[in-house]
Amino acid sequence: MADETRVEFENMAEVLAKLDSTLYAEPLRDFFKRAAITVQGEARSRVMERWHDTGQTANSIMYEVDDGTPPQQALIGFLNASEGSPLWFKARAGEYGTGRVGDPAVSHGGGHWPPGDALQTWAGRHGFASGYQVAAAIGRRGGILPRRSLRDALAGGMAAIEGLVDKFMAGVASKWGQG
Repeated sequence: MADETRVEFENMAEVLAKLDSTLYAEPLRDFFKRAAITVQGEARSRVMERWHDTGQTANSIMYEVDDGTPPQQALIGFLNASEGSPLWFKARAGEYGTGRVGDPAVSHGGGHWPPGDALQTWAGRHGFASGYQVAAAIGRRGGILPRRSLRDALAGGMAAIEGLVDKFMAGVASKWGQG
């Protein structure tokens, strides 16, 4: 998805440029991996709770740490959802909402009337007569409300991530002591 939430460390590039990358590359990779797993877990549980998901969408939330030395970032989200795919539409609609009630930071256009046949399975699981009944209710409301599962997952994982910074620093200190 084009929109992203970022955690940035001020002056990190300057600090890292002055250090030998062998001192921090692996501890940094471990930090990114652990932080990504933390946010991924938060996001998956929020999708299950907020989207009333069967697990398919939640299990589509993946992470990857770039393979550079040192790594520069970790990505968390629906990484296998190519733009325009059904998963991409579902992920975007779930995170940002749709139509007039969607998140104003993302372009939605006017109202949103989803196709009823696409909602048939969900409607059956939730006691509705048909997906068209659900689609009409969404259309009358003006769209789908945003659920912010991915964006809120980062905030929910910040306490754990702060602890991971301490582990990262201990890993660098350990390597420094070996040098």
